[in-house]
Formats: sequence, C-alpha cells, structure tokens
Amino acid sequence: MRQRRSTVRVPWPVLLGVIALILPARVEAQEVADSLTDVQRLIKIGDTIYVTNTAGATIKGTLAGLSDSALQLQVVRDSGVPLTLPERDVNNIAVKRSDSLWNGMLIGFAVGSVPVALLGLGCVCTAEDVAGAAGGYGAIGLLTGLLIDTLNKETATIYVQPQRSSGIRISPLLSKSAAGVRMSVGF
Repeated sequence: MRQRRSTVRVPWPVLLGVIALILPARVEAQEVADSLTDVQRLIKIGDTIYVTNTAGATIKGTLAGLSDSALQLQVVRDSGVPLTLPERDVNNIAVKRSDSLWNGMLIGFAVGSVPVALLGLGCVCTAEDVAGAAGGYGAIGLLTGLLIDTLNKETATIYVQPQRSSGIRISPLLSKSAAGVRMSVGF
C-alpha cells in the first residue's frame, strides 16, 4: 500500500504578512533635556508648550523666546508682553506632538486595497471589478488612516529640571596643621 503525501502551500502574501508581524519594530527613546540650552534643539519659536513651574502650576502658551537661562512664553489668553520664566523657576516643559497625516492615509489605503486586490487575483472577476473593489476599500482605509492620525497626538516631556540636592552635608577637613569639619546647607 502506498502512502499519500499531502503538501500545504502557503500563498506568498500570507507568508510575508506573518514574517512582518514576527519582526520586531524599532523603538527610539524620547530625548529629555536637562538644561534650556538642550531644549533649543527640541522645540522652535511658535510651538505650543506646557510649562510647569516649581510651584506646580502648568501654563499653556506659545514659545516666544528661548535663551540659555530663561524662556519667554506668550500665554494664550493674554495678548500682551510674553511671560519670562528663568530656568530655576521651570520644573518641566511638555509639547504636543502629532503624526503627519499623509503616512496614515497611505498606510490606510494600502491596508484597505492590497488584500482585496490579492484576493481578486484568485477569483473569476474582471480586472475592472477587482480594481473598483480595491479602490473602494482603499478609500475606506485612507479615511480611517486620516482619522487615526488626526486624533493621535501625544504630550511629550522635553525638559525636566535636574534635581537639586537639599539638606546638610558634612565632610572632614584635614591638613597638616589642623583638623575640622566642613558643613554645607543646601535648599
């Protein structure tokens, strides 16, 4: 008696999809500055930012100016002179980041149209029917991608004031002619 051997054929698009899901995605760490000098690389004049001062109050405004020692914030509800905050009074700075709209639309179109087009290769349909169905589902995916990118905004912290040590520090003071204690108070 002869054994029958069965072969399972996996379509290449399914195989590529499984491989894409298995591969790890690249993740980048978010940079957080610890001085206003470093903040200058992360934001630009005109960006809407959220500044939390050392008292804990958060102020929303537009960045009007930035130096190594202070920032100027045009508060949204005021139309007058920008508020100047020295670095020592700024606890942290956050900014809203959003994704560009075109990539969500492109990804949505591809997700909607490509599977329909691939499935259409195996059916008994005309090329016009497959193209019309793929275009229709692609348009739905395009609008979905646009909606997702429009709503997808995150608040990213870009500056955190370095911790200042507080308390009393005591250290020995020794020399050939004397001995003592050095005491310093930080607050």
